Amino acid sequence: MKSLIYGYGITGKSFERYLQKKNLEFDIFDSNISKFKNIEPLEEYDYIYCSPGVPRSVFKLLKSKSNILTDLDIFFREDTSIKIGITGTNRKSTTCFHLYQLFKSQNIVNLIGNIGNPMLDSINNGKKYSIIELSSFQLDKMSVNELDFGILLNIAEDHLDYHGSFEDYKRIKKKVLNSKKFLKTEDPYEIFEWITGSKAQNQTFKDLPYRYQKISNSIINDSKSTNMHSLQYAIELANKGFQNKNYVLITCGNPEKERFSKVSLDGPEEVLICGNHRKEISECIQNTNKKIFLNLRKALDHIKQQKNIKNILFSPGYPSGSDYRNFEERGKNFNLLVEEIFNE
Repeated sequence: MKSLIYGYGITGKSFERYLQKKNLEFDIFDSNISKFKNIEPLEEYDYIYCSPGVPRSVFKLLKSKSNILTDLDIFFREDTSIKIGITGTNRKSTTCFHLYQLFKSQNIVNLIGNIGNPMLDSINNGKKYSIIELSSFQLDKMSVNELDFGILLNIAEDHLDYHGSFEDYKRIKKKVLNSKKFLKTEDPYEIFEWITGSKAQNQTFKDLPYRYQKISNSIINDSKSTNMHSLQYAIELANKGFQNKNYVLITCGNPEKERFSKVSLDGPEEVLICGNHRKEISECIQNTNKKIFLNLRKALDHIKQQKNIKNILFSPGYPSGSDYRNFEERGKNFNLLVEEIFNE
Protein backbone atom coordinates (compact mmCIF):
# COMPACT_ATOMS: atom_id res chain seq x y z
CA MET A 1 0.00 0.00 0.00
CA LYS A 2 1.42 3.36 -1.04
CA SER A 3 0.26 6.87 -0.15
CA LEU A 4 0.85 10.39 -1.38
CA ILE A 5 1.44 13.51 0.68
CA TYR A 6 0.04 16.46 -1.27
CA GLY A 7 1.75 19.67 -0.18
CA TYR A 8 4.99 19.87 1.82
CA GLY A 9 4.44 22.75 4.22
CA ILE A 10 4.02 22.46 8.00
CA THR A 11 1.14 19.99 7.67
CA GLY A 12 2.80 18.02 4.88
CA LYS A 13 5.91 17.51 7.00
CA SER A 14 3.74 16.33 9.90
CA PHE A 15 2.16 13.78 7.52
CA GLU A 16 5.68 12.61 6.70
CA ARG A 17 6.55 12.08 10.38
CA TYR A 18 3.21 10.33 10.96
CA LEU A 19 3.67 7.89 8.07
CA GLN A 20 7.30 7.23 8.98
CA LYS A 21 6.24 6.22 12.51
CA LYS A 22 3.80 3.74 10.97
CA ASN A 23 6.46 2.45 8.55
CA LEU A 24 4.21 3.21 5.58
CA GLU A 25 5.48 3.86 2.06
CA PHE A 26 4.70 7.27 0.55
CA ASP A 27 5.58 9.81 -2.10
CA ILE A 28 5.47 13.59 -1.75
CA PHE A 29 4.10 16.13 -4.20
CA ASP A 30 4.62 19.89 -3.99
CA SER A 31 4.40 22.05 -7.10
CA ASN A 32 6.86 24.55 -5.60
CA ILE A 33 9.62 22.00 -4.95
CA SER A 34 11.24 20.44 -8.02
CA LYS A 35 12.27 17.15 -6.36
CA PHE A 36 8.66 16.56 -5.30
CA LYS A 37 7.06 16.92 -8.72
CA ASN A 38 7.62 13.44 -10.15
CA ILE A 39 4.89 11.16 -8.84
CA GLU A 40 2.81 8.25 -10.07
CA PRO A 41 -0.73 8.76 -11.46
CA LEU A 42 -3.04 9.78 -8.63
CA GLU A 43 -5.15 6.65 -9.08
CA GLU A 44 -2.16 4.51 -8.09
CA TYR A 45 -2.20 5.76 -4.50
CA ASP A 46 -4.36 4.11 -1.85
CA TYR A 47 -4.52 7.32 0.18
CA ILE A 48 -3.73 10.95 -0.48
CA TYR A 49 -2.88 13.03 2.58
CA CYS A 50 -3.93 16.56 1.77
CA SER A 51 -2.79 19.83 3.36
CA PRO A 52 -5.53 22.39 4.22
CA GLY A 53 -4.16 25.13 1.98
CA VAL A 54 -4.70 23.13 -1.22
CA PRO A 55 -7.24 24.96 -3.43
CA ARG A 56 -10.78 23.62 -3.34
CA SER A 57 -10.75 22.68 -7.05
CA VAL A 58 -7.57 20.63 -6.56
CA PHE A 59 -9.03 18.96 -3.46
CA LYS A 60 -12.11 17.89 -5.43
CA LEU A 61 -9.90 16.45 -8.15
CA LEU A 62 -7.83 14.51 -5.62
CA LYS A 63 -10.99 13.22 -3.98
CA SER A 64 -12.21 11.86 -7.31
CA LYS A 65 -8.96 9.93 -7.79
CA SER A 66 -8.31 8.32 -4.40
CA ASN A 67 -9.16 8.21 -0.69
CA ILE A 68 -8.46 11.61 0.87
CA LEU A 69 -7.36 12.19 4.45
CA THR A 70 -6.61 15.47 6.22
CA ASP A 71 -4.72 15.81 9.48
CA LEU A 72 -8.02 16.71 11.15
CA ASP A 73 -9.62 13.48 9.90
CA ILE A 74 -6.75 11.45 11.34
CA PHE A 75 -6.76 13.30 14.66
CA PHE A 76 -10.49 12.75 15.06
CA ARG A 77 -10.09 9.06 14.27
CA GLU A 78 -7.09 8.23 16.44
CA ASP A 79 -6.79 10.74 19.31
CA THR A 80 -8.73 10.20 22.55
CA SER A 81 -8.45 13.67 24.11
CA ILE A 82 -11.44 16.00 24.60
CA LYS A 83 -11.43 18.13 21.44
CA ILE A 84 -12.16 21.87 21.56
CA GLY A 85 -12.42 23.52 18.12
CA ILE A 86 -12.26 27.31 17.82
CA THR A 87 -12.86 29.25 14.62
CA GLY A 88 -13.78 32.75 13.48
CA THR A 89 -12.58 35.36 11.05
CA ASN A 90 -10.51 37.17 13.66
CA ARG A 91 -8.97 36.50 17.09
CA LYS A 92 -8.80 32.71 16.62
CA SER A 93 -5.16 32.44 17.64
CA THR A 94 -5.48 34.91 20.51
CA THR A 95 -8.56 33.20 21.95
CA CYS A 96 -6.96 29.76 21.63
CA PHE A 97 -3.76 31.01 23.28
CA HIS A 98 -5.60 32.69 26.15
CA LEU A 99 -7.77 29.60 26.75
CA TYR A 100 -4.63 27.47 26.65
CA GLN A 101 -3.15 29.58 29.45
CA LEU A 102 -6.23 28.96 31.62
CA PHE A 103 -5.77 25.21 31.18
CA LYS A 104 -1.98 25.17 31.13
CA SER A 105 -1.39 25.34 34.89
CA GLN A 106 -2.73 21.80 35.10
CA ASN A 107 -0.50 20.59 32.22
CA ILE A 108 -3.40 18.76 30.60
CA VAL A 109 -3.87 20.52 27.27
CA ASN A 110 -2.56 20.64 23.69
CA LEU A 111 -2.59 23.83 21.61
CA ILE A 112 -2.70 22.66 18.01
CA GLY A 113 -4.03 23.22 14.49
CA ASN A 114 -3.95 26.39 12.47
CA ILE A 115 -1.96 28.13 15.19
CA GLY A 116 1.08 26.32 13.79
CA ASN A 117 1.46 23.25 16.03
CA PRO A 118 0.67 20.16 13.92
CA MET A 119 -2.14 17.97 15.20
CA LEU A 120 -0.48 14.72 14.17
CA ASP A 121 2.47 15.36 16.48
CA SER A 122 0.12 15.39 19.49
CA ILE A 123 -1.93 12.23 18.96
CA ASN A 124 -2.53 10.47 22.29
CA ASN A 125 0.31 12.29 24.06
CA GLY A 126 -1.34 12.05 27.46
CA LYS A 127 -3.13 15.42 27.46
CA LYS A 128 -6.77 15.49 28.56
CA TYR A 129 -7.83 18.37 26.28
CA SER A 130 -6.85 19.55 22.79
CA ILE A 131 -7.55 23.16 21.81
CA ILE A 132 -7.66 23.20 18.01
CA GLU A 133 -7.57 26.44 16.04
CA LEU A 134 -9.58 25.79 12.86
CA SER A 135 -9.35 27.74 9.62
CA SER A 136 -12.11 27.82 7.02
CA PHE A 137 -9.81 25.70 4.80
CA GLN A 138 -9.66 22.98 7.44
CA LEU A 139 -13.40 23.11 8.07
CA ASP A 140 -14.12 22.94 4.34
CA LYS A 141 -12.07 19.76 3.93
CA MET A 142 -13.25 18.17 7.20
CA SER A 143 -15.20 15.01 6.35
CA VAL A 144 -16.91 14.53 9.76
CA ASN A 145 -17.16 16.85 12.75
CA GLU A 146 -15.97 14.94 15.83
CA LEU A 147 -15.41 17.98 18.07
CA ASP A 148 -16.58 17.66 21.64
CA PHE A 149 -16.86 21.45 21.93
CA GLY A 150 -17.14 23.92 19.04
CA ILE A 151 -16.73 27.69 19.45
CA LEU A 152 -17.58 30.28 16.79
CA LEU A 153 -16.05 33.68 17.57
CA ASN A 154 -17.21 35.90 14.71
CA ILE A 155 -17.74 35.97 10.96
CA ALA A 156 -16.78 38.73 8.53
CA GLU A 157 -15.82 38.64 4.85
CA ASP A 158 -12.53 36.82 4.31
CA HIS A 159 -10.90 34.29 1.98
CA LEU A 160 -13.41 35.03 -0.77
CA ASP A 161 -10.71 34.12 -3.30
CA TYR A 162 -11.01 30.53 -2.00
CA HIS A 163 -14.72 30.34 -1.14
CA GLY A 164 -16.10 32.39 -4.00
CA SER A 165 -18.77 34.12 -1.93
CA PHE A 166 -19.41 35.35 1.58
CA GLU A 167 -22.39 33.02 1.85
CA ASP A 168 -20.20 29.98 1.20
CA TYR A 169 -17.58 31.23 3.67
CA LYS A 170 -20.26 31.62 6.38
CA ARG A 171 -21.63 28.16 5.61
CA ILE A 172 -18.22 26.59 6.08
CA LYS A 173 -17.47 28.50 9.28
CA LYS A 174 -20.79 27.41 10.76
CA LYS A 175 -19.80 23.75 10.36
CA VAL A 176 -18.17 24.14 13.78
CA LEU A 177 -21.68 24.53 15.22
CA ASN A 178 -22.37 20.89 14.34
CA SER A 179 -20.10 19.84 17.20
CA LYS A 180 -21.46 17.75 20.08
CA LYS A 181 -21.74 21.04 22.02
CA PHE A 182 -21.30 24.55 20.65
CA LEU A 183 -21.02 28.13 21.86
CA LYS A 184 -20.70 31.62 20.36
CA THR A 185 -18.39 33.78 22.47
CA GLU A 186 -14.94 35.37 22.47
CA ASP A 187 -14.45 35.22 26.25
CA PRO A 188 -11.89 32.55 27.24
CA TYR A 189 -13.14 32.56 30.84
CA GLU A 190 -16.66 31.80 29.65
CA ILE A 191 -15.36 29.05 27.38
CA PHE A 192 -13.30 27.53 30.20
CA GLU A 193 -16.26 27.45 32.60
CA TRP A 194 -18.55 26.03 29.88
CA ILE A 195 -16.14 23.15 29.23
CA THR A 196 -14.95 22.36 32.75
CA GLY A 197 -17.91 23.45 34.88
CA SER A 198 -15.59 25.51 37.09
CA LYS A 199 -14.42 29.12 37.07
CA ALA A 200 -10.85 29.92 36.03
CA GLN A 201 -8.69 32.11 38.22
CA ASN A 202 -8.20 35.59 36.75
CA GLN A 203 -4.80 36.16 35.24
CA THR A 204 -2.87 38.53 33.02
CA PHE A 205 -2.69 36.83 29.64
CA LYS A 206 0.45 36.69 27.57
CA ASP A 207 -0.22 37.68 23.94
CA LEU A 208 1.06 36.21 20.70
CA PRO A 209 3.45 38.41 18.68
CA TYR A 210 2.14 40.68 15.92
CA ARG A 211 -1.48 40.60 17.20
CA TYR A 212 -1.92 44.19 18.32
CA GLN A 213 1.46 43.85 20.01
CA LYS A 214 2.58 46.92 21.97
CA ILE A 215 6.19 47.61 21.02
CA SER A 216 6.10 50.69 23.23
CA ASN A 217 3.49 53.06 24.63
CA SER A 218 3.33 54.77 21.24
CA ILE A 219 3.90 51.95 18.74
CA ILE A 220 1.68 48.95 18.00
CA ASN A 221 2.51 46.03 15.70
CA ASP A 222 -0.65 44.39 14.36
CA SER A 223 0.93 42.63 11.38
CA LYS A 224 -1.55 39.74 11.78
CA SER A 225 -4.24 42.09 10.43
CA THR A 226 -4.95 40.56 7.01
CA ASN A 227 -8.51 41.77 6.34
CA MET A 228 -10.62 44.89 6.70
CA HIS A 229 -12.55 43.54 9.67
CA SER A 230 -9.35 43.10 11.71
CA LEU A 231 -8.09 46.52 10.58
CA GLN A 232 -11.30 48.24 11.67
CA TYR A 233 -11.07 46.44 15.01
CA ALA A 234 -7.47 47.62 15.45
CA ILE A 235 -8.53 51.20 14.72
CA GLU A 236 -11.25 50.95 17.39
CA LEU A 237 -8.63 49.77 19.91
CA ALA A 238 -6.19 52.49 18.84
CA ASN A 239 -8.81 55.22 19.17
CA LYS A 240 -9.29 54.15 22.78
CA GLY A 241 -5.73 53.12 23.57
CA PHE A 242 -4.12 56.32 22.34
CA GLN A 243 -6.86 58.24 24.22
CA ASN A 244 -7.86 60.11 21.07
CA LYS A 245 -4.33 61.44 20.61
CA ASN A 246 -3.08 61.73 17.06
CA TYR A 247 -1.74 58.55 15.55
CA VAL A 248 -0.53 57.33 12.16
CA LEU A 249 -1.81 54.16 10.50
CA ILE A 250 0.53 52.18 8.23
CA THR A 251 -1.01 49.73 5.75
CA CYS A 252 0.41 47.41 3.12
CA GLY A 253 -0.26 44.06 1.43
CA ASN A 254 -2.33 42.75 -1.44
CA PRO A 255 -5.99 43.93 -1.55
CA GLU A 256 -7.00 41.26 -4.08
CA LYS A 257 -8.37 38.95 -1.37
CA GLU A 258 -10.66 41.81 -0.26
CA ARG A 259 -11.75 42.15 -3.89
CA PHE A 260 -10.36 45.70 -3.98
CA SER A 261 -13.36 46.89 -1.95
CA LYS A 262 -13.54 50.54 -0.92
CA VAL A 263 -13.12 51.31 2.78
CA SER A 264 -13.30 54.52 4.81
CA LEU A 265 -10.82 54.73 7.69
CA ASP A 266 -11.77 57.20 10.40
CA GLY A 267 -9.51 57.82 13.37
CA PRO A 268 -5.90 58.03 12.14
CA GLU A 269 -4.48 61.49 11.52
CA GLU A 270 -2.56 60.08 8.57
CA VAL A 271 -2.73 56.84 6.60
CA LEU A 272 0.63 55.77 5.18
CA ILE A 273 0.38 53.23 2.36
CA CYS A 274 3.52 51.33 1.39
CA GLY A 275 4.84 48.32 -0.49
CA ASN A 276 4.48 46.72 -3.89
CA HIS A 277 0.68 46.97 -3.85
CA ARG A 278 0.57 50.61 -2.71
CA LYS A 279 -1.24 51.96 -5.78
CA GLU A 280 -4.04 49.38 -5.55
CA ILE A 281 -4.41 50.00 -1.81
CA SER A 282 -4.60 53.75 -2.36
CA GLU A 283 -7.55 53.25 -4.69
CA CYS A 284 -9.32 51.20 -2.00
CA ILE A 285 -8.73 53.37 1.06
CA GLN A 286 -10.73 56.55 1.49
CA ASN A 287 -9.06 59.04 3.80
CA THR A 288 -8.44 62.77 3.45
CA ASN A 289 -4.80 62.51 4.48
CA LYS A 290 -3.09 59.50 2.94
CA LYS A 291 0.45 59.25 1.62
CA ILE A 292 2.14 56.59 -0.51
CA PHE A 293 5.64 55.19 0.05
CA LEU A 294 7.85 52.71 -1.75
CA ASN A 295 8.30 50.47 1.28
CA LEU A 296 7.88 50.22 5.05
CA ARG A 297 11.25 51.83 5.78
CA LYS A 298 10.32 54.91 3.75
CA ALA A 299 7.04 55.23 5.65
CA LEU A 300 8.78 55.02 9.03
CA ASP A 301 11.46 57.49 7.89
CA HIS A 302 8.66 59.92 7.03
CA ILE A 303 7.29 59.65 10.58
CA LYS A 304 10.77 60.11 12.07
CA GLN A 305 11.26 63.33 10.13
CA GLN A 306 8.18 64.94 11.65
CA LYS A 307 8.83 67.45 14.42
CA ASN A 308 6.58 65.63 16.87
CA ILE A 309 6.96 61.85 16.83
CA LYS A 310 3.47 60.42 16.56
CA ASN A 311 1.82 57.30 17.81
CA ILE A 312 2.02 54.49 15.24
CA LEU A 313 -0.46 51.72 14.45
CA PHE A 314 0.93 49.16 12.00
CA SER A 315 -2.16 47.23 10.95
CA PRO A 316 -1.80 46.29 7.25
CA GLY A 317 -5.39 45.12 6.65
CA TYR A 318 -4.31 42.82 3.80
CA PRO A 319 -2.30 39.60 3.28
CA SER A 320 1.41 40.08 2.62
CA GLY A 321 1.19 39.64 -1.15
CA SER A 322 4.58 40.08 -2.81
CA ASP A 323 5.98 42.22 0.02
CA TYR A 324 6.68 39.41 2.49
CA ARG A 325 6.31 35.64 2.76
CA ASN A 326 3.78 35.91 5.59
CA PHE A 327 2.56 38.16 8.40
CA GLU A 328 5.29 36.83 10.75
CA GLU A 329 8.08 37.99 8.45
CA ARG A 330 6.25 41.30 7.98
CA GLY A 331 5.84 41.79 11.73
CA LYS A 332 9.46 40.91 12.45
CA ASN A 333 10.65 43.37 9.80
CA PHE A 334 8.50 46.13 11.32
CA ASN A 335 9.99 45.51 14.78
CA LEU A 336 13.54 45.57 13.43
CA LEU A 337 12.92 48.82 11.54
CA VAL A 338 11.29 50.43 14.58
CA GLU A 339 14.29 49.50 16.72
CA GLU A 340 16.70 50.88 14.11
CA ILE A 341 14.84 54.09 13.31
CA PHE A 342 13.27 55.02 16.67
CA ASN A 343 15.52 53.13 19.10
CA GLU A 344 12.37 51.56 20.57
